[in-house]
Amino acid sequence: MQIHERCLRIIFSDKQSSFETLLEKDGSVSIHNRNLQILATEMYKVKNNLSTSIIADLFEQRNEPHYNIRNWSQFSLPAIRTVYCGSESISLLGPKIWNILPEKIKNASSLKVFKTLIKSWKPENCPCRLCRIYVQNVGFV
Repeated sequence: MQIHERCLRIIFSDKQSSFETLLEKDGSVSIHNRNLQILATEMYKVKNNLSTSIIADLFEQRNEPHYNIRNWSQFSLPAIRTVYCGSESISLLGPKIWNILPEKIKNASSLKVFKTLIKSWKPENCPCRLCRIYVQNVGFV
């Protein structure tokens, strides 16, 4: 992120503005947000059977319920046993990112439309470890 910020500061010759302001001037998003957009694109491909089997095996899809459930999720969350193999894995982060996507983007008619819509999406309340607050002697909150 710091390299991205430095590059934007050099390009716009602006040492005063915030990183968010520089991103708006450039019409881009942070590298972190871009990575989340790529993960969401992979989740769309898995949902619509456009992904390779290796990627599809990472995410377990649920069958649609016979009745309307408000908090129903397309993908099931794996059981977490450790940080390394659980809470920080792509198998857990992918479904969490999918759940925070707006319905308009999730229900895109094609991959091309999805990619167009996802470029304007900026995640709010990102569930990843980078976005959580760390308190010394307490841990992540």
